[in-house]
Amino acid sequence: MNILIGFLYVVEVAACALLVLAVMLQKPKEGGLGGLGGGSAMEAALGADAGNVLIKATAILGTVFLLNTLLLVRLTSTPKSGSVVSGEAPAAPAAEQPAQ
Repeated sequence: MNILIGFLYVVEVAACALLVLAVMLQKPKEGGLGGLGGGSAMEAALGADAGNVLIKATAILGTVFLLNTLLLVRLTSTPKSGSVVSGEAPAAPAAEQPAQ
């Protein structure tokens, strides 16, 4: 089980990094960080539909990230029964101060 959880953590980090890159490389409507990807160089590498490819990649990576996160939460959480404070002793009453 620990090997599966370790593998899912690696997938989580990879999906997160790729999702950040896919979002940052998208061509913005006005300004933004899309210019860092070298607009025309990105279109030359990915073709004329580079925007559509990045939109699909963002959706797929976002879904992978979300499902992987939910799976990790399910596998690493431990069920606890009862109240959080069931084992705690009741608090001592506050000392009364004399009225002046």
